Amino acid sequence: MDGRAPESTSNNGTSNSWRVVSAENYEPQDRRAVYRFFELFDLPNIPGIENTLRANADGRITIRPPIKPYLEEKMWFALFWMHPLREFWRRELGNKYFLKLRQAIPYSWLLDPTPLPQHAVIPRLEIQDWREAAKFSQKDRELLLKVSGFSPLGWGSRGIALGSDLPHAEWEKRIEHALATFESSPTILQRFHKGRLFEHSYWDPDSGDLKTMKGRVRLSKAIASDCVGLSPQSLLQTRNFCMG
Repeated sequence: MDGRAPESTSNNGTSNSWRVVSAENYEPQDRRAVYRFFELFDLPNIPGIENTLRANADGRITIRPPIKPYLEEKMWFALFWMHPLREFWRRELGNKYFLKLRQAIPYSWLLDPTPLPQHAVIPRLEIQDWREAAKFSQKDRELLLKVSGFSPLGWGSRGIALGSDLPHAEWEKRIEHALATFESSPTILQRFHKGRLFEHSYWDPDSGDLKTMKGRVRLSKAIASDCVGLSPQSLLQTRNFCMG
């Protein structure tokens, strides 16, 4: 889909325009800022993407989010909470930011099938084997399974399962699958925290009135502040670039 966003004005008074173009047909243009709407695992399915990546590597264009695979690894959440790495993170981040992240990141585990010594348990779950988690009651299954890394299920909530929403048999099946695919598609487990319900005003174009809706905050990297002029329909298009 191609379209042109309404013109906007930058802080220095110059006019900026943004447009959505298909990634399959995109030809890099020097000194352009490009916002991508596809995940890195999809690169082999995009014809001609090598030219775009080369232009980015040469500094001719700027791609956001950056082409840095390690930033797409949800496993970082589990690594952050690993006790052996605690002092490493405190030293590298500084105590202030280390404590802030502990408040922001839900406690996370990596579903590693490696057997534990018989005297050891998985912290905070107090189980000795991940298959014991498959036997948790619905109340105790306020836990999220998330696929990490380069997986077609690693975006749009396709690789996420909330234990309390699943029948016991399906929850057990998901855990077994996560353990079996650890080498190719690692999975993390996180505590689930329900977002706070709040009221927010919005403009209803049909009635021409300002109305109030109730909802929960959803954080998504798929919306760029630079592309604020684009319609929601444009932003939902797959494999697009937003260019400015």
